[in-house]
Amino acid sequence: MARHQLRLTRSADAAIRELRGKPAEDWDRLKPELKAQGCRAAGYRLLGDGSWSSYCCKRLHGQWRVISTFEPGTVWVIAVGEHDGAQFYERLSEDLDISDVGRTREEKPGCCGEDGWPTIGTTRARSLST
Repeated sequence: MARHQLRLTRSADAAIRELRGKPAEDWDRLKPELKAQGCRAAGYRLLGDGSWSSYCCKRLHGQWRVISTFEPGTVWVIAVGEHDGAQFYERLSEDLDISDVGRTREEKPGCCGEDGWPTIGTTRARSLST
């Protein structure tokens, strides 16, 4: 039984509908994991402006990524796209106030901390869903 509601922005929903092959298969596996586990299934945190943001990134097959954030009981999938070099995160940084400068994989903390972060109240995700 799902513990979290899964919500998609319009752009994420459109991108998911376009997935084919292994990225689509990975999404089909990730979707129930996000519903059951929330941030524990969401990968790693992305940098914000000088600190870690409330957004997480999960890798799908190849260069495909799922960007999510959280409210109590809700997983918001904000964006799904192909990591095409700096352009992917540059586009996201304009919309989400995240850094377009990455860190190495070893430097990225998990999306979910011991205290259940990032299940943190209202986020900008709600305004992006309309």
